[in-house]
Amino acid sequence: MLPVKKYELIFILRADQPEEQMAARVERVKAILADHEGKVTQENHWGVRRLAYEIEYENKGNYMFLKFESKGTAVADLDRFLRLDDQVLRHLVVVDEEWEERNRVSMAKRRQNQPEAQEAGE
Repeated sequence: MLPVKKYELIFILRADQPEEQMAARVERVKAILADHEGKVTQENHWGVRRLAYEIEYENKGNYMFLKFESKGTAVADLDRFLRLDDQVLRHLVVVDEEWEERNRVSMAKRRQNQPEAQEAGE
């Protein structure tokens, strides 16, 4: 069984797409996550911004940022969906490293406290 991790996703749509298209893609992302027992925890629409360099003859893009929790299998499906969508110029999914570090530290503390608790119980 895969552990639940926290991720960040940013994707850029073509700037000429209506807001309904952005909303439809966000709903599709949420549906993919729901299929993998995941959920969106934060959603920020950054709007249309100038791109640092031209992508597929586009100078501007419509940015969306999402934070979500899910098992690792959802990332592959999200990547596939966004890669095949011709309206998505770029996308990137990364593990939320701050959360991962806090999780590692708390697990290490738990492991350190476990032997003491077992010895006290004996």
